[in-house]
Amino acid sequence: MQWLSLLLMYLPVVLQTVAAVEGSIQNAPGVAKKQVAMDIITTIAGAGTQFPEQHVQQISSLVDSVVGVFNKSGVFTSKATAAK
Repeated sequence: MQWLSLLLMYLPVVLQTVAAVEGSIQNAPGVAKKQVAMDIITTIAGAGTQFPEQHVQQISSLVDSVVGVFNKSGVFTSKATAAK
């Protein structure tokens, strides 16, 4: 149940952050963009407090899931996909 509450709390932030990072840093590798997104999310969510590592791992998985959905749905396209 705790995971569901984290999902509901962070999903809007993750969606907006992933879209903003993808829109502003298009030529960077996915790993670099994920690190930027995670830095933004943990800064916003932490707000000066220590952020539990368990939450960071769950949010990291949520970022991966959101990016995967965006990639599969065509919202994000890689250079290799766009070149085909």
